[in-house]
Amino acid sequence: MAIPKKARDYQKELDSFIRENKTLANLILKNTKKFAQHDALKQKVKGKWVITKWKDFGEQVRAAAKGILELDLLKPGEMGGIFSANRAEWHIADVAILAVRGVSVPIYATNSSEEALYIVEDAEIKVLFVGDQVQYDKAKQIRKKSGYLKKIIALDRDIKIEGEDSLYLDELIAIGRNSSREPELEKRLQEANPDDLLTLIYTSGTTGAPKGAIHSHRSFMGGIYPSLTRFPHVGPGYVTMAILPLSHVFERMWSYGAMTVGMCVAYCPDPKQFLEYVTEIKPHFMCSVPRIWDKVYGTIQEGLKTAPPLKARLFKWAEKTALEVYRLKAARKTPSLVLRFKHAVARKLVISKVHKTLGTENCDVYHVGGAAFAPDVNEFFFAFEINTIQGYGLTEFFPVAVGFDGHGIPGMCGPMLPLCQARISDEGEIQLKGPMCMLGYYKKPEATKECFTEDGWFKTGDIGKIEQVEKDGETFSYIKITDRIKDIIITAGGKNISPQQIESLFGDELFIEQIVVVGEGKKFISALVVPNFVILEDYCQKNNIPYHSREDIVKHPSIIKMYEEIIEKRTVSLGQVEKIKKFTLLTKELTQEDGELTPTLKVKRKVINQKYAEIIDKMYKE
Repeated sequence: MAIPKKARDYQKELDSFIRENKTLANLILKNTKKFAQHDALKQKVKGKWVITKWKDFGEQVRAAAKGILELDLLKPGEMGGIFSANRAEWHIADVAILAVRGVSVPIYATNSSEEALYIVEDAEIKVLFVGDQVQYDKAKQIRKKSGYLKKIIALDRDIKIEGEDSLYLDELIAIGRNSSREPELEKRLQEANPDDLLTLIYTSGTTGAPKGAIHSHRSFMGGIYPSLTRFPHVGPGYVTMAILPLSHVFERMWSYGAMTVGMCVAYCPDPKQFLEYVTEIKPHFMCSVPRIWDKVYGTIQEGLKTAPPLKARLFKWAEKTALEVYRLKAARKTPSLVLRFKHAVARKLVISKVHKTLGTENCDVYHVGGAAFAPDVNEFFFAFEINTIQGYGLTEFFPVAVGFDGHGIPGMCGPMLPLCQARISDEGEIQLKGPMCMLGYYKKPEATKECFTEDGWFKTGDIGKIEQVEKDGETFSYIKITDRIKDIIITAGGKNISPQQIESLFGDELFIEQIVVVGEGKKFISALVVPNFVILEDYCQKNNIPYHSREDIVKHPSIIKMYEEIIEKRTVSLGQVEKIKKFTLLTKELTQEDGELTPTLKVKRKVINQKYAEIIDKMYKE
């Protein structure tokens, strides 16, 4: 008779983890000694890779922290901001702020000076670390208007600074190295406790002004520890690539988790450089968004159209074989001996070359989140043994679901983490409870009250369902998101339409850069479509379609017809009320600078509907 496995007491384990480490600053600084000679940080500087060992990382953090104390920049509980793209100095500044019991507040590198000023004033930021000249110049503008900001610290020596309110990070570190503040730093580290505030992370503000979600060291460790139980094999020698902004809770918390077990964090400053960096770094882990994988998949499929016939047929055969094997294994069936042989050949001739081209040879798990991930695209990468597993979480409650090897399901997020509870309200909303929940919104008690139920569950604003899946004698919970409550379109006929589900059908379409589904209160669904003009202009040249401007292209009958066919093909699976009946091709991309997208590139639907009201109305009058 089999002896049942003893259930793990995750709460007891988490309590012990928090007692042992107290704060993330203490944990990370302990690791700088524990993993001293291993690689901690890796970044490209002027075309060359620079590696920082854990020992040196710790020394720089401690020196920067002592510099903060020497200049009296932050008292316990005061806010320090980081306004920078991903780079090693981001984490040096971040951990230094935490080491002096400060609160680290990230600002998206792409934010305008007005957006950054809002955060500086709302959070009462005293010192601001900046990553490049553009951010420094914005910080100087903010300094003139702010009642709180006193000091600007440039992370890069290439930044031109001026005035007594500015200095370089290496100057701050030098001040710390020459100071006698070591006892004071140790005192602050010892006096720190898990309930100290760790950070304010500002929501992306799709429906209004951003709100600062308050997280303590306890709430972040409440998300980190159960996530790491999924990866007991990971430690020094493993590399995670930070490609999403560290300002976002997704990349921020995962990077802390990586540091918890001694992984090396390699930095990609811009998601547009994904292919360049991933092929050089060859990461074991990364956080990503569906758009990255949609584009990779779309590029592969489009490339097959012009590939030599023999090469294209070989790839399609390998793809078919890999999908067949994956689907059998997912259904817990064993592939036949013949199929296993074919799969081995496909691996050698095609799949291994895809890994080499993409730099995914070391893939353990590539976490995917932030938007809907098309199941067929997800399944393709699973079949090619690239574990693009969809997770789930929110700025206020992170993470909820974290995938691990062999447990990803296309179209689903998960599995859910231990210690995280989920339920579905009568309205279909996902509601959550767990130790990774924020404390509330900074200075916004009413908004805080509104996001919790009377019995204390966090209201996500997401519509979805929870499914239980049995695997290897265990039951795992998965979440399927269908849309945001605030995004649902109600047509004139009273039908509820999920715009995100429709838009996700176009994720890997190379001829479409952006698409926004509209139709609130209208008789049918329409769309605003931004073409990928790099691809489209090349298409026009190859097909002798004359043009002098983008306006000429989007008005050309053959181009309009091509997009009609693309939309018809992509939406064939939808019901009649969900189908896009009309569309307009726009000549300009939607951008954060124009207020149409959030810093995380989510569509501000209210803004779009107002800004393009005339174009939208015209589609319903024609």
